Amino acid sequence: MAAVAPLAQQPAAQAPRGVTHVDAGDLRYRAERFAREPVERSALALSFAESTASSVEVHVEGRNFYPPMLADIAAAQSSVHINQFGFRPGAVGDRFADALVAKAEEGVHVRLVVDRQGSDPEGGARELYERLSAAGVEVCVTRATQARAQAGPLGRTGATRWNLGALGHVDHRKAAVVDGRVGWIGGAGIEDHFQDGRFHDLFVRVDGPVVAQLQLVFLASFRWLGGVVPVGELDALFPELEAGADPVPAVVLHNAPGRFRPITAAIAQLLDDAERTLDVVNPYVTDRGMIRRIERAARRGVTVRLFVPENANNWACAAAQQFHHDTLLDAGVRILQYPTMLHAKAFVRDGEDVIVGTCNLEAWSLKRFFEIDVRLRSRAVADAFEERFSAPAETVATPGRVLQGGKARTKARAFAAISPFL
Repeated sequence: MAAVAPLAQQPAAQAPRGVTHVDAGDLRYRAERFAREPVERSALALSFAESTASSVEVHVEGRNFYPPMLADIAAAQSSVHINQFGFRPGAVGDRFADALVAKAEEGVHVRLVVDRQGSDPEGGARELYERLSAAGVEVCVTRATQARAQAGPLGRTGATRWNLGALGHVDHRKAAVVDGRVGWIGGAGIEDHFQDGRFHDLFVRVDGPVVAQLQLVFLASFRWLGGVVPVGELDALFPELEAGADPVPAVVLHNAPGRFRPITAAIAQLLDDAERTLDVVNPYVTDRGMIRRIERAARRGVTVRLFVPENANNWACAAAQQFHHDTLLDAGVRILQYPTMLHAKAFVRDGEDVIVGTCNLEAWSLKRFFEIDVRLRSRAVADAFEERFSAPAETVATPGRVLQGGKARTKARAFAAISPFL
């Protein structure tokens, strides 16, 4: 088996012209520039050098990841930063709101970046966000459907400005950073359906130096949206972090609007490099290029498992994916359909290379949305993923099948044809 190259030396991590490459030595310099100067959307194209996590934990199902996430928030001493596509009222959302309000009232700096479409902070969720803002929580909103929008946190009388850089670019990220020391990345929103079993998802919890990369992404995003972070806070936001006795090679991958899409490149590379085993976990598998890579992996003898929902909540994407079942099954891919809405996004290659985060295998995620993933090189992490996610999912999954019937096949063919727009 070929040796695994250091993550920072792999092609996915190479930064083209116009992209800011950040290594450990200049991360604080970049943070100071983001805090002091206006941040344009182009500055969000960040390429990170390989870092390390001192520990990595895999948490599956909301009942397992929400409690430790809330415990981290409760223990916060200086800051809580959350970037969340879907943060809405409900049993889960209200519990998080209570925790964030309590920390803000203690004097902890609490900042959020949420998506207008996913969280609806000025519509159905207005009451929750008014409560947060009244307590001192600063909430900035990514607005993918408004040509002009108010800059700065909700509840402030910021100037209205052109918002063309955000148009069409939904903020699909789900991440949190506490005290600059603990990071969370996963696929779930702060919503009840991830708690009660309707949606099946996961988060990874990391600490150690790689957390600073997550923090820099949040800082750049918050400043781009008009939020203010005083330079005097940077020591607390970017503390010295130890790699630990058994560091895990890790790097944050961040897709921002533009041609530099490091998550997309890293997933493609992982699929192409698989030699023995390949697990793909994703709710929306419609991109033809990625599907061809999965097929080719199986045809060259790689053992491939594709975990998808049995009944996806996006029927158009489901139909487009099912169009490819015939080819994938013929290549030897095992399609495993999870009985509830599998919503996790993860890739595991050869039992040692893991990508986890928010990116789906459809055009909007791969090419247009804001997305965030973390890549980890660790047999222990891959083993934990197998034990806590893949093996249990396989026991309850049903095998994917070739579509039967002319009507179903015609429908699938039609949606596969327009998959670049799904």
